[in-house]
Amino acid sequence: MTPLPPPGSLLAMPSYDESLRATCDLLRKHLESARDISPSDRIQEDLGLDSLSAMEFASELEAHFAVSIPSDMYEALSTVDDVARAVLKLKPHM
Repeated sequence: MTPLPPPGSLLAMPSYDESLRATCDLLRKHLESARDISPSDRIQEDLGLDSLSAMEFASELEAHFAVSIPSDMYEALSTVDDVARAVLKLKPHM
C-alpha cells in the first residue's frame, strides 16, 4: 500500500477549506489595507486588484499549488470561491 503524502505537502490534494485559506492568504499580499476576505468577494471589483495584480496573484497561486491555470479559464474566475474551486479541479489526484 502506498503511503499518503504528509498534510500540507504539495503532493497532497487540498481540501476546499485549505484551498480557500491559501487563496485568501495569497490575495492579502495584494490588498492595500487589511480586511476580511469572503468567498463571494470579487477579486477585481470588491478587493480592488488591478489587472497586473490579478496576474501576479494567479502566478503565485499556480506556484503555491503546483498547477497551471489555462488562459481560457481566467474569465470564469471572478470570485475568491471560483479560484479556490478551480484549484481543486486543476490539482491532480495523487
